[in-house]
Amino acid sequence: MKINNFKIHFLIRLLIFWLLFFAFFRVVFIIYHHTKIPDGQHSETGMSFFYALRLDFSTACAALTFPFIFWAFQQFFKRRLFHLLNLGFNIGCIAIVAILSVANLKIYGDWGTPLSARAFSYLMYPKEVLAFISVWSLTLLLAACAFFIYIGIKAYRRFITNFSYPVENSKYKIAQVVIIPVLLVVGYRGGLQLAPVNESCAYYSTLAINNHIATNNIWYLAHSIVESNDEKNPYVFMDDKTAKKITAGLFESTADKTKIFSKTQKPNIVIVILESWTADIIKALGGEENVTPHFDELRKEGLLFTQMYGSGFRTEQGLVSILSGFPSQPNNSIMTTPDKAERLPSLNIELGKQGYQSSFYYGGEVEFANMKSYLLNTHFEKIIDKNNFDKNELNSKWGAHDEYVFKKQLDGLKDEKQPFFSVVLTLSTHEPYEVTMQTPFTGGEEAERFKKAAYYTDYCLFNYFNEAKKQPWYNNTIFILVADHGHHLPKNRNMDTPEGRRITAMITGGALLDSLRGKEFNKITNQNDIPAVVLGALKLPHTNFVWSRDVFNKGIKEFAYYSNENALGWVAPEQNIIYTFNSKKVEGLQAKTETKLNDTILTQAKAYLQTLYGQYLSY
Repeated sequence: MKINNFKIHFLIRLLIFWLLFFAFFRVVFIIYHHTKIPDGQHSETGMSFFYALRLDFSTACAALTFPFIFWAFQQFFKRRLFHLLNLGFNIGCIAIVAILSVANLKIYGDWGTPLSARAFSYLMYPKEVLAFISVWSLTLLLAACAFFIYIGIKAYRRFITNFSYPVENSKYKIAQVVIIPVLLVVGYRGGLQLAPVNESCAYYSTLAINNHIATNNIWYLAHSIVESNDEKNPYVFMDDKTAKKITAGLFESTADKTKIFSKTQKPNIVIVILESWTADIIKALGGEENVTPHFDELRKEGLLFTQMYGSGFRTEQGLVSILSGFPSQPNNSIMTTPDKAERLPSLNIELGKQGYQSSFYYGGEVEFANMKSYLLNTHFEKIIDKNNFDKNELNSKWGAHDEYVFKKQLDGLKDEKQPFFSVVLTLSTHEPYEVTMQTPFTGGEEAERFKKAAYYTDYCLFNYFNEAKKQPWYNNTIFILVADHGHHLPKNRNMDTPEGRRITAMITGGALLDSLRGKEFNKITNQNDIPAVVLGALKLPHTNFVWSRDVFNKGIKEFAYYSNENALGWVAPEQNIIYTFNSKKVEGLQAKTETKLNDTILTQAKAYLQTLYGQYLSY
């Protein structure tokens, strides 16, 4: 009996096609992000193709599931329909893989992480998503998608053998139908080992981008979608009782604290949340010169925080951290889940109990990422967004540029009853970094455009304070300037590292104690410490802000937490730690006073995240 292996040959060819298609996009990724790979590291980057094989193979086996089913039916039913279904399915998969791989190029450039489930939560706001990128960039991305889809389909039609008529040997047909699914399952789970394959099998380098290159982006996305729907805590490192005890110990302190407000009992509080104001654009924080020259002047009248870190990397995460004192979670944003977000504590609610009038000003759309529901649930009385600006002021893709937002707030505060609490969220330093004024930065590179946008906001901020000082309420007002998150630009930072998460923060205004003007506050802090700082200065309790510390308390423990889908970061006086979730190892260690890994600090970081996520799930 002559056995015809042609049908198996079709599936093998299809498997090889997917492996080559994934490798092709890995080459595209390396070329697109070549500037993120340090000189001398390219040979190690090349090893990513080897370490990628297991996840690529797993993903390819998943892609073969339906083609096998159609193929199996054709063994017993000679119908062209199954051939057409197979062809349509594979072309659809080619299109999806191409689109998601191109999207991954853009997301990785902006976020420093591969495309994940988090990105899909923004698809509910298509207008705002389109404002992320310029028309030219969007056109290029769409053209790239079309080109790669065309290449993929041509390669499929040229090299993948189509269906042939079924063989007559029924025993052989049955054997194929029984054996092939078993092989696909084994391939999908990555082998016969006890635990199925996961991202850690692709991790091989101390350079994060190498590990991201080796990780199949389709597999990573699918896994993140599954994890985002998981009601169990994925960050369990120890017994829950132990984790809570260790975490509670991080917040122990004495009652001896530094006074920061002047004699006034109830100063007005204004928080200016600066979009993407990484410390790298502030000269006094070791950043680049001449990007924010006016801030360098303003800091002479304020108290500058030199070691404040953002816990997340998206605006909605920063808002929750600053206004509710709740740090970000690695794999989601609590604001996008209103039933959880409405249970958060609120600085605005606490101030409202003391008679403060409240307002929130933003030049964009407050419905983006469920921001409006969060603001309403936290009792903001006046919410101003792009719908409240004249058409001639809507000159940004997001809405109104910062100069108009600052003016709108100052005009509104003229009629506001004191004491008031007002928040301004800027937007001009958000992608695509298009501003209206001429600056010293004229290059077309992304880093130059980012600096141009920061220069513009700095100019607007300077004019804002010049006008604010003319107001009768200024001497009774505290201004807190703080970034919503760090940024990889302008120094092309790795967002897994503390340098990418260090942010701009300063307290200033007429009600600031004179002895603090022009000084620096050098303790390690998080932006989610702000609610406790404000309430502590007002001599109000802040016990329900369990993740917020009054860092002016002299006995406070110094640390900062941050995270994303890739890693848990921890900043401490002794050393900085980057713990990577997929490898389950410390992949980054920056020694300060200790050169070896401090297991106590790592345990604290793990306990903090485990307890934090446990509370997130409990809301």
